[in-house]
Amino acid sequence: MGNSMQIPLNGPECECLGLFRMAISEETDEERLRAIQVIRHEVVSLGLENFPIGKSSSNEFTRWIAETARERYDAAHEFGEIAQRYEGKNERHLNIAEYIGKRVWDSIQDKKFQGVQALGGILEQTSDYARKMGIRGAKDQSVLREIWGKHRGVVHLGMAMDFCEDHPGTTWHVLQLAETFRAGLSSNYPQNAPSPYVDPDAQSSFLYLSDH
Repeated sequence: MGNSMQIPLNGPECECLGLFRMAISEETDEERLRAIQVIRHEVVSLGLENFPIGKSSSNEFTRWIAETARERYDAAHEFGEIAQRYEGKNERHLNIAEYIGKRVWDSIQDKKFQGVQALGGILEQTSDYARKMGIRGAKDQSVLREIWGKHRGVVHLGMAMDFCEDHPGTTWHVLQLAETFRAGLSSNYPQNAPSPYVDPDAQSSFLYLSDH
């Protein structure tokens, strides 16, 4: 990816971050962008189920619902395909990439700045852990390298979601924390490496779109 991808999310969409995490589990940026569009339609559809359309509805809003009905119908079909890929392998791959991202973050916080692909580095440690725990699809370092390469630009969202779930009392907003993780992964370098852990141009930024 040549330029970083910015993904603004409004209030209702922030309530459905799990769906957006599903969207970014797709393997390419083009697929992710389309999946995000599909998820936006899904969020609207979920909201419409609870919206009383009647005399109190504005004519403009009612007309918009009618005009976008076909688009939402098509998106619902695509949503099923995205969910199928997610359940088939994409979720597992994203989980693995997020695990690697957490190990990178820990290495940064500990000031160790371990290499990812270096001998004894984070991929090798992940492979050893997967072998010990019997985790399918994470034992081969070449597979891990491919998974990290495809998903390292989006791992910060899931990392933030996991942190907030594990620390319910945190004052961090999940998207603020995701941005902190994103910035840390792209501004720190492994020891003796010329490039950061993640190229900032290869990252997606998740931005809260305020209603005010």
